[in-house]
This record gives sequence, C-alpha cells and structure tokens, in this order.
Amino acid sequence: MKKVLVANLTAKKAVKYLEEKGFEVIISDQASDDDFLSHTDVDGILIMMHPFGESLMAKMPNLKVIARHGVGYDNVDLAAAAKHDIVVTNTPGANATAVAETAIMHMLMAGRLYYQRRELLTDATNAAYLSAHNGQEISGKTVGIIGFGHIGQNIDRLLTGFDVNVLAYARHSHEVVNGRMATLDEIYEQSDFIVTALPATPETTHMINADVFSKMKSSAVLVNIGRGALIDEAALIDALKNDVIAGAGLDVVEHEPISADNPLLQLPNAFVTPHVAMISQEAMDNVAIKAAEDIVRVLSGGQPRFPVN
Repeated sequence: MKKVLVANLTAKKAVKYLEEKGFEVIISDQASDDDFLSHTDVDGILIMMHPFGESLMAKMPNLKVIARHGVGYDNVDLAAAAKHDIVVTNTPGANATAVAETAIMHMLMAGRLYYQRRELLTDATNAAYLSAHNGQEISGKTVGIIGFGHIGQNIDRLLTGFDVNVLAYARHSHEVVNGRMATLDEIYEQSDFIVTALPATPETTHMINADVFSKMKSSAVLVNIGRGALIDEAALIDALKNDVIAGAGLDVVEHEPISADNPLLQLPNAFVTPHVAMISQEAMDNVAIKAAEDIVRVLSGGQPRFPVN
C-alpha cells in the first residue's frame, strides 16, 4: 500500500478521499524536518508551508509527488524536485474566494483604521493619531490590482458594489469587470488602494520598494495578500512612518511568522493578520481535495491536473 504524508490541518474530506483510493494516510505536524524524516518511505506528500528541499528529498527514495496546499510553492525547491524526478503540484483557484474576501477586509480595516479604533476601548496609545486621521471609504475610488489571476479577478468581482474604478496589471490581458488593464506606473500613480496578489519570484521580490512608494498618492492604502517578499519591508515601514502613504493592510510579511517586535505591529496605520487569507472551511476543503486528487493521479501513473515543474 502506497503512503501519503499529509499536514495535520488537512481537511478530513481529503484524508477520507485518499483512504478511499487505497492509500495509507500518515498525518504529521509538518512543523520541522524531523516530522518528514520520521516517514522517509512515503510515496506522496500533501505539504503546507514548511520548507522542503534537497536535504529532505534525498532521504525519501519512494517520493514521487509533492502537492502544495495552496497556490504559492516557494517553499518547495523545484530544481531539487526535478533532480529526484518528483512532481510538484499546486491548487490554483481553490482558495481564491477566501483570499479575495480577505483583501476586501484589509482594504476596509486599513482604509478606515477600524482595528486601531477598536483598540481605543482599552488602550489610548493611538488616540492622537486617530483624532487627526479619519480614514477613507472604498466607494468611488480607484483600486489597483497587481496580479490578475483567480484571486485578482475575484477581488474585481467582489468590488462591483463599491462603484470603483479598477486598474489591473497582469502578464496577459483579461476582462476587467470594473475597469481596465493598466501599467504598473498607472496603478502606482493613480490608485487610492493598491492590492498585490502575486507569487514571490526573483522578478517580483521587492517590486514594491522606496522608488515605488514615491510614485504613490500620499493617501494611498497598500494591501498585500500575495507574498511578503513582494514588498521591501524596511521601505514600507519608512513610508508609513513618514506619511509617504496613508496605510497598509498585510496578511503576509517578509519573515513569517511575524515577530512580536516587528515595527509593523506598532504602527498606527498598519493592520496585520498572520497569513490567514486562505483559511475558511470552504477553501480548506477545496484546496485539500484538489491537492489530494493530483496525488492520486500521479501515484496511479497518470498526469497531474496542476503541475508546477
């Protein structure tokens, strides 16, 4: 019987699906390398965020497929996987609605300073700042969306009721429900809200930097539900401290999990959540089932639906 190692947060529906297909399912915390090295004979892995590279792959001779629970796969070494003939897959679109809803929430929270106003009930630290900053509404504004795949298009769709003008950027042209495709400079210079929804690649790392902040409106709110590496965090902190931009809503940061002493957690114009955009019951079920289906395809001798490498 072939074995599949899955993270302990994997939806029960996916575990049941794998078992019904005849696989032995091993559930692990996937919190350290040892959680993988305790099961070196597995044939497949349904992986979440733990880094997985050459040192682990070399010790797993039976491993044929690594299915990433989500869209981003920057924690998996693709070159090492190719070297060991391991197929890597992901699950595009499976959590797009959950992440898009989170983007809207961050626009509201960072734009209107709701979290900081809630804190006033027990902590007056930001009272002076809040008395001088009223925040801004989304309605009627220009929203730039950088990255217009499943998530970006869902954000555009969800914004319909806000009567916004959407400027969307992607490598390929798409229909934009509430606006049009645009250049990056158009987005930086014209947007009241900017949402980044891209993966981390050598080309996108620190694409939002000090030079870009200087192009933005001083009233702009930046929301990142892509990857923390997209933004030069030091430049962002400087921009927020010096009112170069008005605010930021971040579900991701450069180094995760975020440390308690990260300045972003102390700034009155930043709202941070701990990489939870993809977490909803529906999304967790959809992502896990798609990942499990590709594991079954590969281990049954077929081709995956969503190959990465």
